[in-house]
Amino acid sequence: MSAVSLPPPRSASLRSLTAARARELLAGDALAIDLRPVGDYLAGHIHRSIPLLFEPGPGLGGRARDLLPLDARLVLLDDGVSPLETAADSFRGKGFEVVGALAGGVKAWADPLVTTPVIQLADARDVLALVNVSDPGTVLPAGYRVGASIPVERLWDEASELGRTWDLGILAGYGVRAAAAVGILEKLGFTKLTFVRTRRPGERPPQAPPVVFRAGGPP
Repeated sequence: MSAVSLPPPRSASLRSLTAARARELLAGDALAIDLRPVGDYLAGHIHRSIPLLFEPGPGLGGRARDLLPLDARLVLLDDGVSPLETAADSFRGKGFEVVGALAGGVKAWADPLVTTPVIQLADARDVLALVNVSDPGTVLPAGYRVGASIPVERLWDEASELGRTWDLGILAGYGVRAAAAVGILEKLGFTKLTFVRTRRPGERPPQAPPVVFRAGGPP
């Protein structure tokens, strides 16, 4: 008897949320997810929203799994460009609950949007408490005193070591993961944040040479 081919399961429908309903959810335990490019997010975003940047493939869901609490309930911000149903499926595929999407996205938000200042590393010396949120192994320019090194994946648990009144400079290139640190720190109650660029958009950071261990021990 031949096997019966079943159609793939249909994705759950994504609920459209009013600004009032989204505000209620975000005042609780929900997280607002901004799918726009990093530059657009830093230029103006909903306070405490987290940028993850829509892209096809596994990258979006993987970033969410790495950077968000697994029990987070997500409210997507409709940017008028990103395919929201596809984005929602990416998040659901990693176990997240997507409660809906804010129709109109940041344009529907009544409160003023937050602009995160962006400066070059050369302008950050002795001005900010620099927080390195880059991946382990990333080489940063010499000559700068870093107040703390906390990979962005651990900010939820380790940001308590940062002073609440510090003027923080988020130090890590110009990528999505570094921008996500802005939203995470806002969600955790930090208010004085500056994005410090250590390289141009799209430029890969230098990496430390790998440590190779041989049978006889370290080289």
